[in-house]
Amino acid sequence: MTSRTKPGGGETGEDMSLPEALAAELTRIAEQYRRLPHSKFALRLEPYGDRARAGHWLASQLTALAQGIESWDSPRPPVWRELPVLGVFALGDQIAVVGNDLLSAYRSLKDPHGILVWTPGEGRVPADEAMAAVLESATALRLAL
Repeated sequence: MTSRTKPGGGETGEDMSLPEALAAELTRIAEQYRRLPHSKFALRLEPYGDRARAGHWLASQLTALAQGIESWDSPRPPVWRELPVLGVFALGDQIAVVGNDLLSAYRSLKDPHGILVWTPGEGRVPADEAMAAVLESATALRLAL
């Protein structure tokens, strides 16, 4: 790993592919949640409410997009499953696990540039656009933490 690809090593995201940039961002967020003291989880973080809800919101978004990617070839949207709330101390691990699920689903697409995937409430969008939106949301959350 070089300083350009090592999570937290100064990469800009411009030097990495979309899945690499998202993987690095999710690694940083998961580590932030793993190190967060119990007293900090309840601190306000708008528009989510607090830091715990923000982490669960991100994990839920990752889960939903993974479902949408896995069902990309279905004529109907998937039955959206809710991500369970496991507690604040599990958030880092939960983000890491569902993030890996999302990245695996995305990498399994034969042509992620041309495939439309399901998203809750928006129908279908190009896989790359959906992943870029998740990366943008993840980066904003990391910066807010």
